[in-house]
Amino acid sequence: MIVAAHLLSAAGAGAQAASKTSTAKSSNASPTTPAESGPCQIGVIPIAGDLFMIKNFGPLEFLDKYSRASVTAWALDDLVVSRVRAAAPGNSVRRVTYTREELKSGGRREQNPFFYRAERDIADFVRFLAPRLRCERYVVVHRHGGTHREYGIGISRYPYDGSVHLYAIMYIRVYDGETFTLIKEAQALMTDDTYVDRLLRNPLGGPSRELDRTMFPEKPADVVNNPVLRDGVRAMLTASLDKTLPPLLRH
Repeated sequence: MIVAAHLLSAAGAGAQAASKTSTAKSSNASPTTPAESGPCQIGVIPIAGDLFMIKNFGPLEFLDKYSRASVTAWALDDLVVSRVRAAAPGNSVRRVTYTREELKSGGRREQNPFFYRAERDIADFVRFLAPRLRCERYVVVHRHGGTHREYGIGISRYPYDGSVHLYAIMYIRVYDGETFTLIKEAQALMTDDTYVDRLLRNPLGGPSRELDRTMFPEKPADVVNNPVLRDGVRAMLTASLDKTLPPLLRH
């Protein structure tokens, strides 16, 4: 249920705001945006949101301290849509919009908390949104957990003068637009998914960068206007999606 709360509640904090025009634009976005009309081949459901987690880990897990910051100006959901368009040239790619309330409750079925499956929850959400924009396929890009205590997008600091990590850990699922069966799925990675890469380049189990300890924000208000954090997250998100999306979107 913790996974469900992260994915379908907290991650939706900026779902409504993400649809507004933002001052922050991706340098890798296409210079022209395809017209939002005609048949839809790929519908994109981005659940990056505007939530940035600040995690100050204690020597024991129950001593961890968490806070969150809103980073709507970073336009992370817009960035996700732009990278899907770049990975599927020649296809009609359209964003499927939703509200914060729909993200929290839309399409969910009653599930036994002891046998909760996030993938079923996500498939139900896709099925719930599909009537408003019929597409041949749907691509869901959502927050994911790594191999440690990091989840989604944020920054973490380990105790006893330990390391500080900026991370952007996401997962991609592609669904059939008629049956809503899962066609392909993969974690968004910047490197090859080999043992050596996981050991040496993905210490947290996903895209991350080690930063100087002075870069750790002491309060949420210090996050949104920090160019190191903003550009670092956007760069990792862009690199991981650009590497992972193309093979998932090939027929």
